[in-house]
Amino acid sequence: MSDADWHLIDTDDFTKRFSDYLFQKYNLPHFISPYLMSKGVELNDFDNFFSPKLKNLLPEPFLFKDLEKGVNRLADEIMNNRPIGIFGDYDVDGATSAAMISSYLDKCGCQSFIHIPDRFLEGYGPNEEALKSLYNKGSELIITVDCGISSFEPLNAMSKVNLDLIVIDHHLPDKILPPAFAIINPKRFDTEKGFEDLCAAGVVFIFLIGLNRELRNRGFFLNKREPNLMKFLDLVALGTVCDVVPLKGLNRAFVKQGLSIMLKRENLGLKALSDVSKLNSKPNTQALGFSLGPRINAGGRIGNSELGVNLLKETNENIAIEIAHKLDNLNKKRKFLTSELEKKVIGKIERLRIKNENILPSAIIISGNDFHEGIIGIVAGRMKELYNRPVCIISINNKGVGKGSGRSVLGIPLGKIIIEALNLKIISSGGGHDMAAGFTIEDSKITYLNDFIINKIDNLLINGIPRPFFIASSVLPISACTYELAYWLESLGPWGTEMEEPKFIISNAKISSLRRFGLNNEHASFYITDGSSNKLKVKKFNLLNSDLNTVLNNFENKNFSFLGSLTIDSWNNSKSLELMLDDIICLDVA
Repeated sequence: MSDADWHLIDTDDFTKRFSDYLFQKYNLPHFISPYLMSKGVELNDFDNFFSPKLKNLLPEPFLFKDLEKGVNRLADEIMNNRPIGIFGDYDVDGATSAAMISSYLDKCGCQSFIHIPDRFLEGYGPNEEALKSLYNKGSELIITVDCGISSFEPLNAMSKVNLDLIVIDHHLPDKILPPAFAIINPKRFDTEKGFEDLCAAGVVFIFLIGLNRELRNRGFFLNKREPNLMKFLDLVALGTVCDVVPLKGLNRAFVKQGLSIMLKRENLGLKALSDVSKLNSKPNTQALGFSLGPRINAGGRIGNSELGVNLLKETNENIAIEIAHKLDNLNKKRKFLTSELEKKVIGKIERLRIKNENILPSAIIISGNDFHEGIIGIVAGRMKELYNRPVCIISINNKGVGKGSGRSVLGIPLGKIIIEALNLKIISSGGGHDMAAGFTIEDSKITYLNDFIINKIDNLLINGIPRPFFIASSVLPISACTYELAYWLESLGPWGTEMEEPKFIISNAKISSLRRFGLNNEHASFYITDGSSNKLKVKKFNLLNSDLNTVLNNFENKNFSFLGSLTIDSWNNSKSLELMLDDIICLDVA
């Protein structure tokens, strides 16, 4: 039970004809068609949506500004067998990007050195000391992946030595770019348009296509095997899903093909991590985003930041298993710390609400001296969902320097606001994109940042924060929730950002057999019945601080409407049909 509105997709005569056609030609259930049409899928394009082909969607690599320049520079180093430095971000996108380049260089017989910064000691992005360390190991060419686009000071410093830098990033650049030999970023104003939604892993894959072609043209592979780039698509899929970029067009093809590669279990690191995570079913975006991704991120959040990239490029199965177990244990610790910080932050937000006469501002900025820096982004995301507004969480160290992480809602470009704050010197460093941002700030300026962000949003949204909403494809009786429908939904995937799984409404049903589970009983499962002999299992994660938790404490003999997505759970080698719950409405309100 939330404040969200529920909207049912309109089904006019054209929609019905669309639905009838897909049913007759493909046997596609009518319940799904309205959703596909609402997402812009057209009759003559259904085959491409159902089975997107990379060859039809991949751009010509050299259309990207500086990509050919960067490829030629790296090819020179490979041809001369000189070591390459790689500097990556500490998240999944950074780890997959760094692992792809390093693994490719390994296959070419070229040595590489990887540096993933320590989140607490070094912070986000390239720093002069780390770049010098890579340079001192013999690297006269360093590639930064998933970072570097806003790293003016360290890149300026390194421009004074005999070193070339290639920046491969996807974060929003400023009007002025930092000094580098080549800057490859799909968000550059002067580059090929239409690929702004790529994450770093996607850009790296396109870069490797160009590099592979250049080395082939130079005859590099005459006496050695050419790397099979398609085998990197599992890493591209992982980075794409975990960086929460829109799953449309090329990104959708990356993930669709990448999941097929992942099914072969050839990447020993992903294989080991899947086994540790008890993922014994066909991989999907849920597995990538909620099982594998958090474990890879756990190293950068609370442990060794290089564990993730080391796992993804490991070629020794025993070592891969060892690293996977380390990441799994770190993730368990991360879950506990996250739960504790959530309680603290919610307490601060509720006190803020009381102070403001039960009204919250258009953005929430919460800071604390005891906030674990590695998990503030997770908590910001949870609070954004809970309060439906942008949230920034700031961890302040003993030197009075705060490191912040923000998450936004649709319609509020938080990354742009943070860059404006940087230009006004409210923050010391920062960047991001529409839905997420990171920054550093002096403790004394947090109040200024709070007022700046709120004023920006208030001016942007004159009528206030829009109400959250869910869009449902159809209203279903429980009898229509079949394995056939669920298999169709699975085959139409991958589902993700801006191409979410279709949601359905089941109305006028009762709850039975409620069971809570999880470390703090934060999850719940139960069955629903609608008066017939049919029943359906329902599951909901992370509900402790939600209104739904209150509903489930008092559900007996009440009728509800349920909204969620239909899935097949394959836990412990047994399959069950489930509704993954998004929202619930009590119909018996006095």
